[in-house]
Amino acid sequence: MAVAQQIVNYAEYLFDIAGVRPLSIGFNLLVLGLESTPERDLDEFGRTDKSFHLYGFRRHVQPRLLSLINFMRSKGYSAEPVGRYGYPLEGQINLKTEAIYAGLGKRGKNTIVLHPKYGTRLRFMALKTTAPIETLITSISPDEESPVCNGCSICIDICPVGILEPYHMLNPSLCLSSSDITKEQNGKLVNCDICLHQCPARDGF
Repeated sequence: MAVAQQIVNYAEYLFDIAGVRPLSIGFNLLVLGLESTPERDLDEFGRTDKSFHLYGFRRHVQPRLLSLINFMRSKGYSAEPVGRYGYPLEGQINLKTEAIYAGLGKRGKNTIVLHPKYGTRLRFMALKTTAPIETLITSISPDEESPVCNGCSICIDICPVGILEPYHMLNPSLCLSSSDITKEQNGKLVNCDICLHQCPARDGF
């Protein structure tokens, strides 16, 4: 089995889904998706001493990423997480768009990536690597409508701050799931996420 396929197989063993996007000459972006569940809450964030913490990612994503990184390096390729635990820092890549281009779902009107099996429950992370896995590239328009969004406007109508247009967020800084706005309870952040929970595609389509 080719090394590239071994890497992809291992990535799909550790994560729920995986896809590839070209990043620059000699580098690829390995986009990884993991389902967030009550038992594996990837939306568990917090803030202490003005520092933002990704508790869910640290607990559930970091061990998987380290295992995959070590595997890729053992094959002779570089592999580095994007941002923290594969979660981009502000101003870096847009993981939702990269995930869609990598064929991991379609953009919903709430701007969330919708997946036929995992619905709105996938959370994405990424690795920058020299591994030759670009043959897995899938060319998809990031604004191709998800079939479940046809004729539906629940997320737009229910948004408490009215910032959603079809497939577009007017002002992301006003989203109540933003780390700068989200309410804090018992030292942890409480996200709005009403557009995720009310989406008809939450459990797949």
